[in-house]
Amino acid sequence: MNIHDAAKVLRNLKPGEHIEMYKGARGTIISATRTDRICPHDFAVGLKIPGRDEFYPTHIRLLFDLYLKRLSNEKDAHYLFCTLEKVYDGDDPVNLAPQVLKLIFPMQLDDPDVNLYYAQLLMIEQEFNYGPQGCKKGKVHPPKEFLMRFVRWVASGEEIDRIIFLAVSNIPPPQKYAKRLQDKKY
Repeated sequence: MNIHDAAKVLRNLKPGEHIEMYKGARGTIISATRTDRICPHDFAVGLKIPGRDEFYPTHIRLLFDLYLKRLSNEKDAHYLFCTLEKVYDGDDPVNLAPQVLKLIFPMQLDDPDVNLYYAQLLMIEQEFNYGPQGCKKGKVHPPKEFLMRFVRWVASGEEIDRIIFLAVSNIPPPQKYAKRLQDKKY
């Protein structure tokens, strides 16, 4: 689903309702459960990796996973980062997944298609809570850019410590990461 269709599905969830939004190529289920924790329509993103209980990752898991991927294969990580820009633009991650599944990452927490799926849901969550219909005032506009700036910062090659510190402190990344990543010939 593109970001607009996914947001419509998520906006229509009833309190406490759980929905499986995507299934990764190796069986990881990416879900959403309406919690209303931060604002009305807030939801938790869930991952159910085969053989494990479902858990609820935050943007920290995504950022750390992207950092590991960048360390283990910088060229393929750049392609993944640029593909995340397309998810940010609203593209359907299901259509983007076949290409990122060809990427090789000796170090990773989640498969790259799973990164696309739950990054999209985390971006939508930002829009719900900090956008025009949210109950919180956003620190960047559009609100989904908060996460995308962190993704770009990880892509920059800087050390992860400061990135994670600001991410857990709910402090936006520096303004220079508002600039989109450039897609190199791949």
